[in-house]
Amino acid sequence: MVLGGSEITDKPQTAGRAGLRLVLWLLLLAAAVVFGVKTLSNRDVVETDILAMLPHLQQDALTSRALDSLETRLANESYLVLTGKDKAATIEAAKAMMAELAASPAFASTRSGSELDPKEIYRLYFPARFNLLTESQRTLLENGKLDVLIKQAEIALYSAFGFASSELISEDPLLLFPALMQSFGKGHRLSEEDGILLGNSGGQTAAIIMAKGKDSVFSPKAQEAQLEAINAAFTRVNQGKQLSLLKAGALFHAHEATQSAKAEVSLIGSLSLAGVVLLVLQSFRSLMPLLMASLTLASAMVSASLFTILIFGKLHLLTLVFGTSLIGIAIDYSFHFYAERIGRNERAGQTLSRILPALTLALTTSVLAYLALGFTPFPGMQQVAAFCGGGLIGAYLTLYLAYPALAGSRIQGSGSAIKLASRFLSPFETTGPKALAVAGMVILFVGTAGLGKLQTRDDIRSLQQGSDALMAEEAKVRTLLSGGVDNQFLLVRAESMQALLERLEALSPVLAQAEKDQLLQSHVNLADYLPSRARQLEDYRLQQQIYGPRLGDIVARLGLEPELEAELRAKYQAGAQTPIEADAFFATALGASLKPLLLEPTAKDASAPESATREWGAMVLLGGIQNLLALNQAVATLPGVTLVDKVGDISKLMGEYRQTTLWLLALALFIAFGVFALRHPWKLAAAMVAVPALAALLSLSLLGLLGSPLTLFHALALLLIFGIGVDYSLFFAKDENREDGHRVMLAVLLSASSTTLAFGLLALSNTPAIHYFGLTLALGIGFTLLLSPLIHTFKRKLN
Repeated sequence: MVLGGSEITDKPQTAGRAGLRLVLWLLLLAAAVVFGVKTLSNRDVVETDILAMLPHLQQDALTSRALDSLETRLANESYLVLTGKDKAATIEAAKAMMAELAASPAFASTRSGSELDPKEIYRLYFPARFNLLTESQRTLLENGKLDVLIKQAEIALYSAFGFASSELISEDPLLLFPALMQSFGKGHRLSEEDGILLGNSGGQTAAIIMAKGKDSVFSPKAQEAQLEAINAAFTRVNQGKQLSLLKAGALFHAHEATQSAKAEVSLIGSLSLAGVVLLVLQSFRSLMPLLMASLTLASAMVSASLFTILIFGKLHLLTLVFGTSLIGIAIDYSFHFYAERIGRNERAGQTLSRILPALTLALTTSVLAYLALGFTPFPGMQQVAAFCGGGLIGAYLTLYLAYPALAGSRIQGSGSAIKLASRFLSPFETTGPKALAVAGMVILFVGTAGLGKLQTRDDIRSLQQGSDALMAEEAKVRTLLSGGVDNQFLLVRAESMQALLERLEALSPVLAQAEKDQLLQSHVNLADYLPSRARQLEDYRLQQQIYGPRLGDIVARLGLEPELEAELRAKYQAGAQTPIEADAFFATALGASLKPLLLEPTAKDASAPESATREWGAMVLLGGIQNLLALNQAVATLPGVTLVDKVGDISKLMGEYRQTTLWLLALALFIAFGVFALRHPWKLAAAMVAVPALAALLSLSLLGLLGSPLTLFHALALLLIFGIGVDYSLFFAKDENREDGHRVMLAVLLSASSTTLAFGLLALSNTPAIHYFGLTLALGIGFTLLLSPLIHTFKRKLN
């Protein structure tokens, strides 16, 4: 066959050749171990970022830059909220905790209140006051309602709580500038005291701290370091106080997912291994099969891990969780080998020669099934495919190279296990056409009922959810932060900086209305702080109503000195030459904090010909989105404005992949039929393909009856059901007599039991993606076990 040619199929292996194979296997294993130790000692190879497992989107250059900018802005940032009844004590505790975290090597920076200098903001905007108006001031002047502004100024001027001073009035008689400064804080429900951002949580003072980790929160080492620093700092500042700590951010989700995955790897791996041990001991009543099975599993896991690291450089923790199911598949080789040896007095090499062709074809079909996963543009499934494919190859090489020398002598086997296999196969051997017709009707009925109820779900947010406690805690923090910053944002693009600002200004009233309609809670728009030249010219023109012919009347009504009229008119005329320019704005601390929202043309764009379009872009951050669909409809008519929803786009992409995977499965069935028809009668080949096909349909039907939605992970699991189901069909198709059929039945029964155990345990995972994958495979393998003996019956009748 593939390995060894006629030498392994036509004559038994000599002891010398078996020894040479063993030496080769030991050398390969030693090289793998050395490579693994060296790799693990040089770098951290474990990855926990769930986003690294998701498909990569094909975006245009500007959108990709915007996504990268937002991820950089929000990456590794954790939100900590100290709550307490005593306001002063809470503020002091927050300041002390900030100092503790700032001194920790785990964090790059900490912040709370605004770091902006009010004097710098005053120096930026006050000279340009004649070119600036708030939205309400602009609306009043556009509608000729100057008297309303005069009345508001009179109220502020004579109010006991007014903020007007003689100096301010001499520069701004209608007090428009203070209202402008207040508009910058619109929508914010937080206050600031002593450099600490404050809110209210359940009647208690809430002090908010933002801490940016030095390393990625998806690194297990960084998680431990940051959490240890946070817990230690809170313990110290809370001594003698009754404070509480609320937390939000990717750090806490990543840590919870890491701990859950580690626990599941340990639990699922241990239970699966224990199940395999019991199956081996119960079936073969010998320690040698158990030792060889353990050797096979160890080599499979080592080769799987190293193969994955060699290709990807990283091994995702979820891959390990998925990969624990490899235990249930790799052990199949040992089961088939020892089931074939029961009651036969022959050398291990002879047994291997007899089953190697079927095992090689089984390996080929399984690896091809995993290869199909590997070709999907889905990093997570690519890793799982590499892990399981590499593991199966490692198990196969162990069987081929190590078993002839180490597998031992004849195996008597357990009489009860053989009887169980015989009893399981017996009904299939006596099955008549009527029974098959009834079974077909049942399958048709169940399939139709279940498939009719099956629904799809592609939202990636359903694949990784935090615990109820963590989600509730994060909801409280988001409420305090007026929704925080969501992953979705608006991207505005134009051909010039000024055109971009004008489009941002056109967007502002739409977002303001959206907030009133409770479609979202907050937004950050660059144009709210940096008006376009056209807007500034228009605002200057509108203020002509104030500083034009009516200025004398305004001065008189406010009781100001008459000589102020000439001074104010002169300052107004000079104000036309002092608009806010972009360079001056971005040179300030306020401008620097908003600069990441601006996407300037790249160097490549700048060097393009004059006739080429130089694209500018700006992000508008959104917080507390309540109705994404309605918000998208509200901005859809604005030119150059698009809603960027990476989560939604990936979800849509996963839906497309789900459909592609199902078509790929159908194609694989046709290809398998063509391959099998080359070696078997076409009717038998059709039956061999029908087993995994029916198993897949019945699995989907049962999922529909159980109310489980169809996701990409269900579809990917169906590919593996195909690979494993074909293995069972191949072994039944190769049996030559009734006794061979019973041996195959024992091997398939043990194989299906271990595989179902492994995947059944995956179905208990708290991670939805793993749960869906494991549940589908457990159902599929179960149905395959029930259907594959029909190949034995069909072949007997066909012969």
